[in-house]
Amino acid sequence: INYYLYFLKMSFNLADFNNKISTKSYVSGYSFSKADTEILAKLSGIPCAKAFPHAHRWAVHIIALVGIQNVKFAAAASSSNAPANAGGNKKAAADDMDDMFGDDAEDDVDDMFADDEETEADKARKARMAHALKLKQEADAKKEKKEKAKPVEKSLVVLDVKPWEADTDLKMVWEQIINNKQQEGLKWGETFKLEPVAFGIKKLVMTCTIVDALVLLDDITEYIEGFEEYVQSVNIASMNKIS
Repeated sequence: INYYLYFLKMSFNLADFNNKISTKSYVSGYSFSKADTEILAKLSGIPCAKAFPHAHRWAVHIIALVGIQNVKFAAAASSSNAPANAGGNKKAAADDMDDMFGDDAEDDVDDMFADDEETEADKARKARMAHALKLKQEADAKKEKKEKAKPVEKSLVVLDVKPWEADTDLKMVWEQIINNKQQEGLKWGETFKLEPVAFGIKKLVMTCTIVDALVLLDDITEYIEGFEEYVQSVNIASMNKIS
């Protein structure tokens, strides 16, 4: 049933309206609409709470929504259906609101209706949802920050490899070193040099580039020293950041 059209077309009867609005918060549908203000305008004031409790509840609710300053009541009626609190003007309605709820009627009137207010359970649920959303956003932000690509830091390392004997084949040693160890973040230099040390002994000067986060320099020196048949010692001549 479209109560809005019914009450507009028919001669308005407050008792009938009180019955029809008993299970509803609004005249038409489930939300405030123009229909509520048009039906409110048919009243001469706020209906008597004792005689018309449902109409009274609805009227107070709608007045709180639109604001007392925007309410336009019809002229006072003389029939038995006229609201008991009718005053025929805004002052009468405002007095009724103040008598019932105090000076803050427009702000507090919704507290009368459990079906129209947000329950404590609803508030708690929304608070939990908001908290969960905040935690998820913080976790996502941390994850994004952690996964964000960091600049790759690399170093160019120069190594001095000293042999035991003057006749050690240092080219062969170099080839074994670079061919027997391949790992992520390690790149051996493509050339080497031989430099004299003493007593006819030369040292092998070789290079490698390492990704600092992936390769430990100690592992490199220990690896080369593992060729103990040929290698007497390994020294780090220099180490420079290249990125």
